[in-house]
Amino acid sequence: MGFEVDDEARKRFMHGRYGDHVMGVGFECDVCNFRNINKRDVVWNSEKDLNTLRYIRRASLDVMWSRESDTVRDNFRRMQKDWKSTQEELNIGSMFPKMGRPEMEDKNGVRVALVMLHASRRKGRYKDHLQVETVRKTATWYMNAYTAITEEDDGTLFAADDKTMFASSSPTRSKWFQRFQLGMKRRMGVTRKQDEAINSEQVLALLETGEAYWKMAADAQERRGIANIMAFVVIGYGASLRGEEVPLASIKGLNQFWKETRRHKLVMVTLRGKFKGEDNLRWHLVPIVDVTSSGIQVRKWVRRLLSIRCRVDGVKEGPLFVNEAGKQARLSDYNSDFQMFITLARERHPKVFSSKVEVEDYNLRRSLRRGSTTQAHNNG
Repeated sequence: MGFEVDDEARKRFMHGRYGDHVMGVGFECDVCNFRNINKRDVVWNSEKDLNTLRYIRRASLDVMWSRESDTVRDNFRRMQKDWKSTQEELNIGSMFPKMGRPEMEDKNGVRVALVMLHASRRKGRYKDHLQVETVRKTATWYMNAYTAITEEDDGTLFAADDKTMFASSSPTRSKWFQRFQLGMKRRMGVTRKQDEAINSEQVLALLETGEAYWKMAADAQERRGIANIMAFVVIGYGASLRGEEVPLASIKGLNQFWKETRRHKLVMVTLRGKFKGEDNLRWHLVPIVDVTSSGIQVRKWVRRLLSIRCRVDGVKEGPLFVNEAGKQARLSDYNSDFQMFITLARERHPKVFSSKVEVEDYNLRRSLRRGSTTQAHNNG
């Protein structure tokens, strides 16, 4: 097929092609689809009706463009060639029933497609529209509601381990709707924005900044906030944990192994919770050296936060990281403060951080883990 140039790209998804109507899914015009979903004719002076027709056209084009132009063209040409040559020598009558349906009914899920298209126009986090995977949640809630309302009791189609598939009469299970979702995905594309990895030099700059502000802190509450971020960083980076896993650190486990591991120059980070791919709550013991080869002081910052939780808060067990309400923290409770310290560290150590990377690209969810695993890979 070759490379696609800008002019061709601009024309994609904006028109139909010869043969789209015989590509495996039923085709109905915009007005027919409108009648199917509203059970009435279009009111041509109604702006809402006209807007609905525009959305219907978009949905129909998305269905068509779920197949590439070469595929559509080759299929249609072969159909024409076979039919023409056969007609010259044989009498076979009509091969197909009459196109279209006499009843007005939305069997393809056009209604849901219009809701998805409308939802897609809401502003997203990184673009002026929502991402495809976010838009697909509309079809999910519809399927859940449809099944609950109709109380379908169809048999099981497939079952393996803890995954089961069921038959359903939901319009979102139609072939037309599956083509629509694929075409919409091809038109909108998928934007994947990964968290920027943070390397050991940047972690050291972050900790130096935290140390400076720790010494300047006016009260215990300010020091608590600093200790939360810095302990989160050293545990997440040192143990190569995802951001949602770090708050699982347990005070009871840390205290139990604190003295014993100090002799071996280790910190035993004890995590209590359910990790990715697990079904039950479990204990996980993760040893981290007191001071890494890069000079990252793990024990110092864990000790400071542990001291605040045990001596100031007076607790002997429970989560190490808590929010203002005293409940186990989430990474979202700390992410804005983490980005604030990244900003401060960049000001103090401008050569360590790239000016081309936005502060918002650093996040507790994956930046620490990505940086840690990259460093380990580079070190062999």
